[in-house]
Amino acid sequence: MLEVCVDSVEGARIAASAGAQRIELSERLEVGGITPSQSLIRQAIDLQESLRADLQITKSQSRPMKTVALIRCRPGDFYFGDVELQHMHDEAQAAIDLGCTGIAVGASVQGNGLNWDFLESIAHRFPNVERVIHRVFDLVPNPMLAIPRLLDLGYCRILSSGGAERAEDSTEQLRAWQEAFGEKMEILPAGGISRLNATEILNRTGCRQLHGSFRGTSLDSQQSRLPAADEIRAVRFLLDQWLASHR
Repeated sequence: MLEVCVDSVEGARIAASAGAQRIELSERLEVGGITPSQSLIRQAIDLQESLRADLQITKSQSRPMKTVALIRCRPGDFYFGDVELQHMHDEAQAAIDLGCTGIAVGASVQGNGLNWDFLESIAHRFPNVERVIHRVFDLVPNPMLAIPRLLDLGYCRILSSGGAERAEDSTEQLRAWQEAFGEKMEILPAGGISRLNATEILNRTGCRQLHGSFRGTSLDSQQSRLPAADEIRAVRFLLDQWLASHR
């Protein structure tokens, strides 16, 4: 599974056309991403339906590409106050109501442990929604103890670089999680993934999916904010090759 994070409708179009199998939708990726506006969510969901119509694909023939909304009310740290936590509850509800298939959430307490009260409240409010822990997990001091608790709450996926800035620098950590919990919890490597290191990361971690923004390097500021279609195609090809040889 290849997931591409985007913060615009054009980014979503490029990602979908180039082979992304799941979209993480946000805004302001330059600051790590925040919750997408309802307008952006609506346009991204409409785009998916339009692409399906263009390809003459019916719902009975193929599942729609999944769209996960990042739920993060502001940039900066993950220490959110009560008003912010409630606001993220409302943002999650809006994203689901508009058609997102999942939500990526997270919050910290002192010492960078997960805010379990918040995560439990999200789990209880959205029991039938695909729930993901976003990169707040990079900061968790006791990940091997946190993952079983996340499983008990019904979270299905952890998006993480493994603690370092780039996934390729934390492959041992990611592999440990994958080996211990990979049959029950999806471990989704993120951070600096490209065609140059995708296969190595897969080999070293044993994870079966990848996440990235795959942004271009154009000197044009607008173009550089968009995912590069060739890079997505290349990473998707490498991922498919690896999965075919590791069934």
